[in-house]
Amino acid sequence: MSENTPQNPYEPSAGGPTPPQDPAGPAQPAGPAQPSGPAQPGPAQPPPYGGATQPPAYGGAGQQPAYGGQGAAYGTQPSAPFAVGEALGYGWKRFTGNWLFWVLFVLLSFAVSAIFNAGNFGDYQEINQAAMRGDISSSTATGVSFGASLLGLLGSLINSVLGALGINAALREASGHKATWGTLFKVNSYPMIILTALLLLVAGFVGLLLCGLGLIALAIFAPFTYHNVVDRNLNAWDALTGSFRLVGKNFGSVFLLELALLGINIVGALVCLVGLFVTIPLSLLTLAFAFRRLTGGPVAALDAGPAPAGPAPAGPAVA
Repeated sequence: MSENTPQNPYEPSAGGPTPPQDPAGPAQPAGPAQPSGPAQPGPAQPPPYGGATQPPAYGGAGQQPAYGGQGAAYGTQPSAPFAVGEALGYGWKRFTGNWLFWVLFVLLSFAVSAIFNAGNFGDYQEINQAAMRGDISSSTATGVSFGASLLGLLGSLINSVLGALGINAALREASGHKATWGTLFKVNSYPMIILTALLLLVAGFVGLLLCGLGLIALAIFAPFTYHNVVDRNLNAWDALTGSFRLVGKNFGSVFLLELALLGINIVGALVCLVGLFVTIPLSLLTLAFAFRRLTGGPVAALDAGPAPAGPAPAGPAVA
């Protein structure tokens, strides 16, 4: 080696300082890190699916809805406004796909009304004849017998329960399942439906005392009361107030839909009441579609024709 060759200062033979040593030992070749234990989620890491922040199952916490649908969890699908024509078109498609069931359902409702109100027909006729004679005494005004009135009240209650069952069947149709007589009476809670019917009857009576203004408010803001009971397992009071809030937040679209359904049912009544066999089921199915869209519930795609306009549900459509 030439004397002019530079020496490595860290070479022992050169008498230089000893090179610094890594206290952890010589460096090891890089490789995949081996976890020393189960990974713990960090503060910013979202909890695993199904954790505490997961929304409750549709139809109530841990309880499946009465219609038995497979839809995504309640509220996970985006709520969205709807067009009146879209809602009516959806209801019409569902009605024509299961028209026999719905016609027989309306026939059952009419039969119940006729049976339980038959006792009042004679009393009403007597009051009318007395009024034509000029007899407007208090005894005549209260001529409807107590038994007939009680029977009519019972009939109204039974018809209200039947209406809730029809709403449950319409929600089943919105989930993509045909309503049948075997599933019509499958609901989560009959006592809560009866309690809701009584609450609505009392609210209607109070509304009648307020010069009828309360009845108008009830008709506009309470159409989704039974939907909240049978589809979300709410109690009677929460279902009623929840319907008021839902309509209030979406007043424009819901009010236009209610006006359209009112006109359709008036036309159905004018056609010798025969048209009601179509317009009543159409109203139930249309309102079920509107309720699911406004609350983010599952809405099945139509079997034929284009899918309803508007934002698609987040979860898969129920077959």
